[in-house]
Amino acid sequence: MKRSGIGHKEYLFISKHAMQGIFLLFLACCFLSGMQACTNDRWEVNRQATAAELPDQFVSTSEPIAGLSYGQIRSYLHYYSPVIFKQANEYDDNHKGHDWITNFNYDQDNYLANNKENWSDELKKYVNQGEHPDWQIRPTLYSAAILFYDHSLQTNSIILLYHVYHAKQRYEIHDWERIEIRIDNVHGGPGSGEEINYVVITRHSLHNAREYPDPDLNFMTTSAGKHVMIWQADWDFNLFNPSQAELHFVEESWSDITELNANNATAKVDINNEGKSLFHYIFVDQNDTEATSFWNAQAIQNDNASSLASGKDQYSGVSMSEVKRITYELQDLADIIPSHLDPANWKDDLSVNMVTPVTGENGTPEVLTGVTTFYYTALDTQDPHEDRKGYIRKHWFWGVYIYGTEGDNFYSELGPEPWFQHLYFAHNGTRGDSSVEDELENRGIFLGKEEYANWNTSDGGFDGRWVQLFPD
Repeated sequence: MKRSGIGHKEYLFISKHAMQGIFLLFLACCFLSGMQACTNDRWEVNRQATAAELPDQFVSTSEPIAGLSYGQIRSYLHYYSPVIFKQANEYDDNHKGHDWITNFNYDQDNYLANNKENWSDELKKYVNQGEHPDWQIRPTLYSAAILFYDHSLQTNSIILLYHVYHAKQRYEIHDWERIEIRIDNVHGGPGSGEEINYVVITRHSLHNAREYPDPDLNFMTTSAGKHVMIWQADWDFNLFNPSQAELHFVEESWSDITELNANNATAKVDINNEGKSLFHYIFVDQNDTEATSFWNAQAIQNDNASSLASGKDQYSGVSMSEVKRITYELQDLADIIPSHLDPANWKDDLSVNMVTPVTGENGTPEVLTGVTTFYYTALDTQDPHEDRKGYIRKHWFWGVYIYGTEGDNFYSELGPEPWFQHLYFAHNGTRGDSSVEDELENRGIFLGKEEYANWNTSDGGFDGRWVQLFPD
């Protein structure tokens, strides 16, 4: 089945040296026959698509490479980690800190079902009275990198996933919002000539997408990173304004942001579809010391928690000097995968054929190979009817969403259970007619199927959804 608008079966892949030899032979033939030599460096054998059909950012001379080292993969995740401008709705002392990003085990009880309850009832004690000294709020983005060679676009690519975790939104537990970035023309570590393809963010059921370059894609650039700037709504519900932690693109340039900060102006930025919107927090990756120094960002500790809680409602404008600047860390999506084995944390089951194990950072097996039963709907000590889905049942975890479109998905393409562990639909950054048929035919490649059946063990492929890279 043809699955890319470019038509990967119309290409004949040729190694670099073979390409050079054929090209020289072609030039010689042109000379001997009196033809004008063609010196287009994008010339390809048996190419049936024209350059006009192929966006410039997809034209690449990458070849399959050996897999990047774990250190290089971590460096990509850090290099492109987002800066999050977060609105708050912390309208009284009982809600201070409610808009902090946190981690699944912030309360250190290894029990996920009471996360919302503890956030609702006990966080105020942590912030206001210094109780729960054992808690580790540790704002965390759970991340993964998927590295593959795209034969249809002839490029080494890496898809970076970041899940921004909140323990609670107005009505639900385990709020999830994800940022996805595809990078093409990957040759080594970040900052070595690779190209941003797209950024996708979550606005409830909408997979909002922008292709690079785009006025909605703006970055804080440092010597150690290129951090896309994202605005996030508060935890509460508002019928008329962005809410429940939805994500938007910051439409201000980095120079606009630095001017805003230098002038100590009111903390608000233009965001897509909404215009000027207030924010009360800035969260930045602790690994980029230049970024954390610029923002004077701090880690949340028991002794500084009160000073790092905004305590402002969503309508209160604050000056930039009043914005709370907080560091976050990167951890692995795979840290949470073992929790899906436990019916104490999740309900409703599905089976996955695990062909590679999930191991801890120390090499201890945590999920074994073979057909495995996972649970995917959250349990909630406050709400027996909770329906929040975990990673194992998220569109973006398997890539089975329609790019830039509200709601639609194609889980059926994962087949009957057990699902194959290394299935993933890698979008190519082009927009279609919002139909599943067009998405499958023209908008990407299905890793784990047909010629990509063994993608994770060939052409340098790496499926980081199931790998723990960061020390806990």
